Amino acid sequence: MGEREMDFRGSRHKGKGKAKESIVLCDCGLPAKKAQSWTDENPFRRFYGCERYKTPLDCRFFQWIDEGSPYGWQKRALLEARNNIRQKEETIMELKKNIAKFQSDWAENAEFEEDIINGFLKL
Repeated sequence: MGEREMDFRGSRHKGKGKAKESIVLCDCGLPAKKAQSWTDENPFRRFYGCERYKTPLDCRFFQWIDEGSPYGWQKRALLEARNNIRQKEETIMELKKNIAKFQSDWAENAEFEEDIINGFLKL
């Protein structure tokens, strides 16, 4: 086990077959956060990073969890799945924008219709 890892036994497991899990510490001394890569080179590959990532206190710690990077048909399948997810997220964002616009237009039309009805009632 490396310098940055500590052992502990899972509290849910009692008796035989206790689960052993490692905590990886970053250079700050904090438990490193697990994350997943979305890059073309390492799609869906898991890694440890500093808990303070993207803050001024980030120690820039990085360590892969997985032994090797994906390749061949698995890599192509992961990239295709990632691209499909991104496309669906973009579609969802566009739909949300359209819904917001329709709601705004509907509210304006409702006010306009109310003014017309009130105008006729005054006649």
